[in-house]
Amino acid sequence: MERRNTKLLCLLSATVFGAALAGCVDTRGTQSVVQAGPTTLQAVQVSVFTPRCAVSGCHVDGAPFGLDLRTGATAGNTIMVPSAEMPTLNRVTPFDATNSYLYMKVSGDPRILGDPMPAFGAPLSPQEVQLIADWINAGALE
Repeated sequence: MERRNTKLLCLLSATVFGAALAGCVDTRGTQSVVQAGPTTLQAVQVSVFTPRCAVSGCHVDGAPFGLDLRTGATAGNTIMVPSAEMPTLNRVTPFDATNSYLYMKVSGDPRILGDPMPAFGAPLSPQEVQLIADWINAGALE
């Protein structure tokens, strides 16, 4: 019961005070599972871009349209960079996933040119697509 109350307190603190917590520590010094705060590029990189996009034949060195999504290259190739397919749209426009071309490509938006991404393998899961949207809508934080 004490651990449950600690988790609730952490969640309440994050909600009320807007705390960007990496986790809360209870009185016994153990970390709870509560996570709060904006989604960062690092979270998207580890969960989506590296395992699903920055793979051989896709978004690595010599990537289509120069969109290298490897760790360390993603921010400079996406944030406020015009899309090569639709230069009137940025690949990522902070705070606006709906009009960010990268999000449009992974969500299958009908406004895209070409095919939705990823080109190979299964589509991204709804959770992976949402993680990208959350990162963009939080300001595309690095």
